Amino acid sequence: MPGQQHVIGRGCKTWRRTLRPVIAIIFLSLLFLPVTAADDGSSSDTVAIRQAHLAWTALDKEYDFSTAVMYCNTLYGSDTTEMSRLLAEFRKQETRIKDTATSTEVDALIEDMRNTTGRFREETFSVMTKGQGKWDVLESQILDAKNNNPYLLQKKDQYWTTRTKAQLAAFDTWVREGQERLDILKAQGYDTTTTQRSLDVFASKKPTVSAAFAAKSETSIRSANQLIQPLSQDFIQELAEVQEQVPDTIRFQFLIDQAYRATALCDKANAELLPILLDIDNTVALVKKTKSDLTNAQRMLNTGSLENTKTPLRLVQKDLSDLAQVYRDIASTMDLGTELNSELNTIALRLDNTADQMRDAL
Repeated sequence: MPGQQHVIGRGCKTWRRTLRPVIAIIFLSLLFLPVTAADDGSSSDTVAIRQAHLAWTALDKEYDFSTAVMYCNTLYGSDTTEMSRLLAEFRKQETRIKDTATSTEVDALIEDMRNTTGRFREETFSVMTKGQGKWDVLESQILDAKNNNPYLLQKKDQYWTTRTKAQLAAFDTWVREGQERLDILKAQGYDTTTTQRSLDVFASKKPTVSAAFAAKSETSIRSANQLIQPLSQDFIQELAEVQEQVPDTIRFQFLIDQAYRATALCDKANAELLPILLDIDNTVALVKKTKSDLTNAQRMLNTGSLENTKTPLRLVQKDLSDLAQVYRDIASTMDLGTELNSELNTIALRLDNTADQMRDAL
């Protein structure tokens, strides 16, 4: 009858919506967590979360199936043999969930469940049509079977516990590995001040992330995701920029080498001054002191202690400035000839420039 056709048509649509294929039960999006390498979906945590979610949604689907079988058994002239066989097949597939080891295996299992679900749906439609079953009644019985069902609630809790534990651990791991990378760069002489601040801001959002998972709310998790994703991107960008810097170890070594070259010029100038001047002992002593301070600076740098290297380098900076003034005074007060005066002024300028570079670096 037209009325029956309307009920069956509407019921079929509802049934298709209620018993949608398992493949359409999308694995809820995980909280975004930047990683050093792309996640191929095969990590143990990812698989564990997918297993827990599939176990929950599959049990939910099983109650759809079993309730449908029981209802169809009450219909006049119904034969639920095939429905029961497909239900048994689906239950057997559920037992395979715990044995999946990769996301590829989870995907394959979901595909098998999807096929079983599709065949069960078509068989149910056939039995319901033949027995003139009422879709609204079936849907109501399904809802009653699942409402506050302790087994479904247990699977749901297991899923959220697994997901929360894995995601918060991943958050902590990301922060820890980021800090380890920064510590290495800092020890190598890179300036990590800005990048460290970005990582600290990211890490400070863990209470927000924890609260989102505690609420078991996808909306809250999306909000947390929107909050931390740009922060993680800022950190990654700044980390890349830090690694493009010239580290202090290299800069300090360059300055030490430059200072040694400057003292070599001083030795050459002193050798030229000795036959002319009777007393340049103070100048020679100052060059000797500069070399001694440079030796200390090099020794400290070789130990990897940048802070301890700065102390002798500051002494070298002062030594170079003092030497520059000494040679400038000699050139301005003594009649040494144009060529030697020019050489001393050039050395003084070189010493001043090297001292200025050290001051800027320190």
